Amino acid sequence: MTSQKDKNDPFETHKKAGLFGSIWGAKQPVVKAAPPGAAAGGGKGYKADKQKPDPPSFSKLFFFPMAFFIITSLSFTVFWELNQAVPVIIAMIMLSTVFDFSSLGDMKNSRGEEVNGLLPSLTGSGAMKAIRVWLHIVVAWLAVFLGAVTGMNAGESYMSHFYAISFGQEYENVLASTPGAAYADAGKVFFASSSHVEPEKSIGFKDKMVFCVAPVMDKNQKRKSVAFWAIGYDCCDARGNFKCGDAKHHGGVRAPPDGLLVQDRVMFLKAVSQAAAVNNLEVDEDVILLHWVKDPDAEAVAKFFSALGADFIGAGLFALLVLIMTGGILAAEHEFVESAYAASHGGKEDGTSLRADILG
Repeated sequence: MTSQKDKNDPFETHKKAGLFGSIWGAKQPVVKAAPPGAAAGGGKGYKADKQKPDPPSFSKLFFFPMAFFIITSLSFTVFWELNQAVPVIIAMIMLSTVFDFSSLGDMKNSRGEEVNGLLPSLTGSGAMKAIRVWLHIVVAWLAVFLGAVTGMNAGESYMSHFYAISFGQEYENVLASTPGAAYADAGKVFFASSSHVEPEKSIGFKDKMVFCVAPVMDKNQKRKSVAFWAIGYDCCDARGNFKCGDAKHHGGVRAPPDGLLVQDRVMFLKAVSQAAAVNNLEVDEDVILLHWVKDPDAEAVAKFFSALGADFIGAGLFALLVLIMTGGILAAEHEFVESAYAASHGGKEDGTSLRADILG
């Protein structure tokens, strides 16, 4: 049954905070016993005790979003290809924790009673303080979103190659005439001396960049179906002249599957279909695309550090964005305080005390 308290307070404006409530929900005004020697009816709650915190400082406005960006981007880079739920959960935690710093505890309802809202109002006497709080929330959420996009891109562009090489099986002395299903779990493939790339049968499929493919065939290959294809970017002509990687070597590393942001495999498969049509070949049901490299292990290490490099380049650009946004807001705040001081003069020698009054 509904209690009398709930009937009097249907919107629970005085309810203590839950998981996403204001940090002020647990600090309801309570009557405290007067200290010895003091008058009866001592102060009430956090206002009298001066427990109300200052709005976010510049360091919090800068370093919290930077930490959010780096943690989110690295989690998406490392875990996106392994278990997509992990970085998503981390991002959700980041998004929710920002509200621990969100409330100024000065919102009022229609009856003029102070309530403990999740977000501060941008109107009234606390508007200047609320601007900093909202800036903190917006930049922190932006950090998580951009960090996720940066990490996902780094994961699909570079880390996926590292995982494909490191976690896949290594096969040696492979005949190119073998069906691709026999090497479906390959990460590194080294061919027999009788198998080699056919550069004159290569095709360059252009879509913003040129996606180059060339069949890998055995000298004595009788079957027209080709399973292994060497690939690369902008390293061939529309027909022939394949110069991707180092064709003198007899092996390569497997290209990873497509992701949400990076979808190069589908473009290479279009090039494979075109090359097969032009050269009267057939495409095996289990196509294996290979980047032709000299040292697969060195290639894996290079992709790993490229992924980390992409994250930190993104962090640097995001830091510049945060500085611009935060600097603009704080500059506007300074101008507001200075103009308010000039208009009031209020017996103050400078704007320091006025700034303290405005910001808490």
